[in-house]
Amino acid sequence: MGMLCAYALASNKMDVFESFFRSIDMRKKSQLFYQVFFKKLMYREVRAFIDCNDEVSIPLAFPVCYMPIYNVKYYWLKGSYNPVWFRYICAAINYPFLHVFPTLLNKRFAIDGGAADNIPLFPLLTHGKNFLDKGHDFDLVIVLHFDARYDYRIDFTTDIPILELDLAVCNEFKKNHYDFSGQFVDEMINKAEEYGDVIFDRLFSGDCSRESLQKVINEIFLEEHAVRQQNVSLDRLVTILNKVGKALREDSTCNKRLF
Repeated sequence: MGMLCAYALASNKMDVFESFFRSIDMRKKSQLFYQVFFKKLMYREVRAFIDCNDEVSIPLAFPVCYMPIYNVKYYWLKGSYNPVWFRYICAAINYPFLHVFPTLLNKRFAIDGGAADNIPLFPLLTHGKNFLDKGHDFDLVIVLHFDARYDYRIDFTTDIPILELDLAVCNEFKKNHYDFSGQFVDEMINKAEEYGDVIFDRLFSGDCSRESLQKVINEIFLEEHAVRQQNVSLDRLVTILNKVGKALREDSTCNKRLF
């Protein structure tokens, strides 16, 4: 979902992405699994979602994990649609439990990059400037995830303000796995929009210097921290397993252009 959400934002198609979620309307696990496993729901939607008229205006990086050596590569998209994008994006959303077979990419098996790096800050903070226009830098990095114990400071030191949010906070960590009924999806989207409005109003209603942004970010983190420490999400296990992927990562050669 992170990969698709990022593509929707970078190509200015968030309205199309939102419509996809609102149209699923499935409450039962059996319905959802049938559509995903046997009717190829995700690949069907991705093929309809990504088309030849797309223009990716924001440089977009996403991870793909190659098996069986558990090696991660980060691929960058930018500019006008390229037919090769579809194959790489299909690999990036090939979650092992939702698809019987891995994707064959570059003569190797490839799966969802989250298996090796679930919260891919690495390509942005270490190689990001190489993919921005000359003279540009990051003003703010926004990290959205579902790991209540995640803290980017453990792995990265940077002077770029990083707003890091567990999206389950605005839902009070309510767990309705596999409930994609129209009513529940509408409720989640509305809560997320309300929470986003509050966060961004605090960030951008006054001084937007790096120092001011960092001060507000620190306040938000401390407010959420106590609540997050009382909850543990499934993504915590994935984040821990990512340590293996990062240990096997070849930092000097892991970023590739697809444009």
